Amino acid sequence: MHSPDFATIQTFVTVVETGSLSRAAERLETTTGAVSRRIAALEQRLGLRLLNRTTRKLSLTEAGELYFEDAGNILRALADAEDRVTHLSDSPRGNLRVVAPLSFGVRALAPLLPAFAASYPGLRVSLDLDDRVVDLLGSGADLALRIGPLADSTLVARRICDFRRMICAAPEYLARRGEPAVPFDLAAHDCLHYSNIALKEEWAFGDSGSEVVVVTGPLCANNGDVLRKAAVGGMGICALPEFIAAEDLAAGRLKSILAGYPGPVLTLWALWPSRRFVPAKVRVFVDYLAESLVAPGPSPDGGGIGDSGTAAVEVRRNERASPLAIGGAGSEDLGSGTPV
Repeated sequence: MHSPDFATIQTFVTVVETGSLSRAAERLETTTGAVSRRIAALEQRLGLRLLNRTTRKLSLTEAGELYFEDAGNILRALADAEDRVTHLSDSPRGNLRVVAPLSFGVRALAPLLPAFAASYPGLRVSLDLDDRVVDLLGSGADLALRIGPLADSTLVARRICDFRRMICAAPEYLARRGEPAVPFDLAAHDCLHYSNIALKEEWAFGDSGSEVVVVTGPLCANNGDVLRKAAVGGMGICALPEFIAAEDLAAGRLKSILAGYPGPVLTLWALWPSRRFVPAKVRVFVDYLAESLVAPGPSPDGGGIGDSGTAAVEVRRNERASPLAIGGAGSEDLGSGTPV
């Protein structure tokens, strides 16, 4: 009887999770040819076909479904064993893969990384900045940072801090078009939309978001800094998190409006796959963010970069689609809900 080849098992599981040989090779930092050879060798050793291959997609055979389920359980058990041991260490090591929104990563996260690296020299942070909603499980990342409401998922979510949303426009635009006095005045203005919001033509006001205004305008974009620059140029009114708008507000390039009509707070969440033990590298990074993002700093109304209370850990569950449907459903939908 052959001893298990865990590298080959990991390769097979990664191919199933990513849905293609090329994406699996990218995650495993190897070539597509090497991945293909490992899968072929595994099938030959087992004497069974695990994957049906066509030019357009991969699908699991009946044997492949059984093998994937058991192989995944084995790899998760190994990961839990490592987590259980490394959890005892005060000096976690290895590679920490983090996905985060682009503007938040550049403006709020990047300045925090030098001090974190100095505290944990054995850790290498691999940061992927993307305004799209990334499938955390399929991407192989250890941790995702999201801003806004979360959809139900099998991920563990920890609240880090809250940001304020600022409605703002350039003084030149307000001089030309007038300043809205109440939220419903926005319907007569050019408003700049964040296209990653599911209801991108509606802006909510009030703590619960119960007051909704339908807005229209000449621009929608999936990045908050694009909207900020357009607003500075006099193109219209935008709704931005404070960490994007603060510098232009302080310099007078943007003016805060409708301050008496705040919207729902924008919560920063850290999310990671549900496992029995939280990896030490994830734990120290999330703890560092929770401590650092409430440090005193300039903001339009005198607060810090974020307001935080107790960062409770919670698990949000739903009926997650089976990863056996390669290339189909199964990724979590964690809409960000605000320009980041």
